[in-house]
Amino acid sequence: MVLLLLLDGFGVAPAGEANAIAAAKLPVFSALTREYPVAVLAADDKSLNARYLTLGAGREIEDDSIKPAATLSATLAAAGLKQIKISETERLAALTIFFNGGAEAKAAGEEWHIISSASGGALAKPSLTLTRTVKEIIRALEDEAPADLVVAAVPYLDLIAAGGDFAAVAKAAETLDKNLKTILAAAEAKNAVVIISASHGNAEHMRDMAADRPDAGRTGNPLPFLIIGRDFKGKTIGLADPLNSDLSLLAPAGTLADVAPTILRIMGREVPPEMTGKSLL
Repeated sequence: MVLLLLLDGFGVAPAGEANAIAAAKLPVFSALTREYPVAVLAADDKSLNARYLTLGAGREIEDDSIKPAATLSATLAAAGLKQIKISETERLAALTIFFNGGAEAKAAGEEWHIISSASGGALAKPSLTLTRTVKEIIRALEDEAPADLVVAAVPYLDLIAAGGDFAAVAKAAETLDKNLKTILAAAEAKNAVVIISASHGNAEHMRDMAADRPDAGRTGNPLPFLIIGRDFKGKTIGLADPLNSDLSLLAPAGTLADVAPTILRIMGREVPPEMTGKSLL
């Protein structure tokens, strides 16, 4: 089983007054960067839906109206494999329709597990939705007949960062780090491979220092890319490990288009020729 965990809002940038992620204490994430293959991915400044299209199609897509000829979901469906997409309503269209190349119907053998962001007629607190999302991820990992691929969009950090409160975002990053520990423990028990990345950054650039004003928008900064699993411990992608777990010291090793080919390589599947991205392994 492979779990792709998209921690939206988790971008990579040097430490500074605007970087709430660097200000947070992230013992779990830092340990992962020391023990498992890690890289950063270049991210163009394009729409959220175009980013999810790129992730699912395995090639760079700028226009979110494009319907790619091949996608990760369709490739796995054609092989008779089971897939689960887990998302809260904030990322529903991005993870289902756009990740699947613009297809509005589920692929064969695919399930969509959607966590409502509403509670009692109002928007639920992001922390409550995060708790529900993590429980759904663990439920998928522990299923007696588990899926071959689970993709989970977790926009918790992104949603908190949109509020512009630096201290709250740093605390949210620490909360996310604690939940990573829970998810990884469940994945380890099932010998699953976990890939951690994001579709875009946000929390690493909370303020426009030149204009001296808050900046809660999506960034084009690089994104983390980690592969966690028993067979990957102690290995690298072929790059030097980041000094003191500072990913901002790494040059980008690829882009979002390389995520789908890498997953297919891990799963022992052929990469469709329409996917111009490359496996990072």
